[in-house]
Amino acid sequence: MAQTADIFSNIGKKGKGGKGEKEAGEKGAVRSQTLVSLLSQFGLTAIGFLSTIYFTRAVDPSIVGIYFLFFSYSILFYLFSESGIGESSVKLISEGKEKNEYYTASMALRSIYLILGIALLFVSTVIFPTSTIMETGIFWWIIAALLIDYFYNSRIYAAYADGKVNAFQVSLFLNTAVRSLFQIAVVFFGYHLFGLTGGFLVGMIFAAVFVHRYNQLKLVKFSKAHLKRILTYSVLIFLVMSCFLIYQNIDVVMIGHYMTETEAGIYRIVYQFSMLAGLAAISVKAVLYPKFSAWNESKQIENITAGLRSGTSLSLMLAIPIFFSFLILGYDFIYLFYGEAYVAGVTALFLLSLIQIITVFMYLQSICLNAISHPKFAFFSIAVGIAANVTLNVVFIPIYGMEGAAAATVIAMLLNSILAYLFLRKVIPVRYNWKSISKMVIASLLMCAFLLGFKYVLPITNVVLLLVAFTVGGLLYGLIMLKIDKEIHGEVSGMAESFGVKWPKWL
Repeated sequence: MAQTADIFSNIGKKGKGGKGEKEAGEKGAVRSQTLVSLLSQFGLTAIGFLSTIYFTRAVDPSIVGIYFLFFSYSILFYLFSESGIGESSVKLISEGKEKNEYYTASMALRSIYLILGIALLFVSTVIFPTSTIMETGIFWWIIAALLIDYFYNSRIYAAYADGKVNAFQVSLFLNTAVRSLFQIAVVFFGYHLFGLTGGFLVGMIFAAVFVHRYNQLKLVKFSKAHLKRILTYSVLIFLVMSCFLIYQNIDVVMIGHYMTETEAGIYRIVYQFSMLAGLAAISVKAVLYPKFSAWNESKQIENITAGLRSGTSLSLMLAIPIFFSFLILGYDFIYLFYGEAYVAGVTALFLLSLIQIITVFMYLQSICLNAISHPKFAFFSIAVGIAANVTLNVVFIPIYGMEGAAAATVIAMLLNSILAYLFLRKVIPVRYNWKSISKMVIASLLMCAFLLGFKYVLPITNVVLLLVAFTVGGLLYGLIMLKIDKEIHGEVSGMAESFGVKWPKWL
């Protein structure tokens, strides 16, 4: 049988007549939402990188470290105050039944958890008066972040759950854009820590105001049954989310504990840079999670299998070449973008970029388990991984520093991904396109050969040469993939044509 030329071709392929047209429209919606999500993520990343480059040049690394400690602690306390209610509401609202009731119930529960979270934060300051939170002066900033986050996340989750993925993505973009502009402006005038932390809050406020315009869900009377169902999902989803956020933030916290704020800042900078490889996975997750939930409700299991397969391929198409390109250009990126002070994190960057490839499988398999009503499996696989991560961090960081933290996460992510795969294939068919993935590796190796030749002929001594090498290498990789993989070719051309862009015949 000839290989399909469209990654999403299996979605709704059995439909006929009106049903077929509806499913074709659904496939087109997935494509357009995925493209908007990808563009939004690229915009977010570009703004974030540019602002981060400015901070690393203008602000002392210790101040950057304090800001990222504030960021990490805020996320961890937000984790408790949110407690999986947002993701749970997305799951239940996206099923299309009693949406307003589930929305109202989720708001009520979030209010209770917010009060408990703030109370816990106050109690912790009494018990640990000399904690990092108190000594760095970020206590009241965290309180403000939790209060503002309540309104921000309740608005964006409402839009996301109700199918307004584009509004959701634009609000995320607006959050980052306003945050970065505020931070750059205030830091420029010399208020370094205030500018960084204040921008974090201002971005959420502007984004919440924007996305509120698209919220069509109403506050209505709800029953105990709505609360019970949200709590049933939220407990396990909370545990799953906990592990996701711990993966992203515990390394920084532990490096700050065992080493200094400077090393914590350096690690967070290179970790943030490595996330360039994970942009597609984040975008695909944003589109597919509510789709998986709706398909599960209507028993369209084949659509879920096809969506997971296509989403994984699309995510790896970006993650794999970026990992290989960082092996060749990683030092140049860190040195030229962030400065000599951050070169100490280059080795960690290599490992963190590898993590982004593993994360594609872990991330999409876990959200699939959540969406098809098996959050227990997702939690167990992630819990085992996070336990391994924390244990290995305790052992590795004192000995190997930042590289030890990154290595611990590589091992934990591998374990997590393997367990999630084993659980997922018990409940639905899991079919990855390994032939396409192997072609990505081949195309990436050819790109690496070009990059090495480029550096030999034109040693990279400035940002312009670096960006030229990276851009041309990326285009070469893309052209190779379009020529050797019909499935990737069909999906990319389909996305372009869904927005009215005529696809060139020579491609």
